[in-house]
Amino acid sequence: MTLISSALSRLFSDPWERSITERTRQEPRMTGATSPQDGLIENQTTPMAALPPPAQSDATPRYDLRNISPRNFADLTHELYLDGTLSWDEFKMVGFPSELDPRFDETIGALTGEKANPDQPRDMLGQWEQRVDFEKRYNPHPDQVKIAEDALGKLSWLNSAPLSLSA
Repeated sequence: MTLISSALSRLFSDPWERSITERTRQEPRMTGATSPQDGLIENQTTPMAALPPPAQSDATPRYDLRNISPRNFADLTHELYLDGTLSWDEFKMVGFPSELDPRFDETIGALTGEKANPDQPRDMLGQWEQRVDFEKRYNPHPDQVKIAEDALGKLSWLNSAPLSLSA
C-alpha cells in the first residue's frame, strides 16, 4: 500500500517540488575508466555489427530498354501507365514513339532519310537520355523538363538489374 501511495504522490506532485536527483539525468559510467576518453578507447575493441550493402545480382534487368523495339516499348509504357508507375503526363511524353506514326516516312523519315521500322530493336533508353538532354537545353518550360527527367528516372530504374537483399 505504501508503494502505491508513494508512486501516486510522486506522479501528482508538482515537478518543482521534486528533489534534485530526480530532475537531473544520470549518465551511465564505464567501469575502470579514469576519463571519458579512456572508456571510449577500451570499449571500441569489438567492431560494430553492420549489414552488408545490397549486392547487384547477376540477373538480367527487369526490362532491357537498351534493346527493345519501339512497338514493344509503347506496349511496356502503356502497362506501366496502367499499373501506376508512369503518370499520365509521363506516359503522354514517353509512350508514343514517333516510328509508330503512320506518316513517319513522310515527315521525320523524309528529314532523316530513314524508313519506319517499329519492330527493329534499338536503344530506347538512350533515345530518352538524348531527349531529356534536349529538353534541358532548349525547352523553356521547367515543368516539361521535370516530367521528362522523372520519366527517364523511372525507365532507368526499370532497366537496372534487381538488387539482391539477401546477405
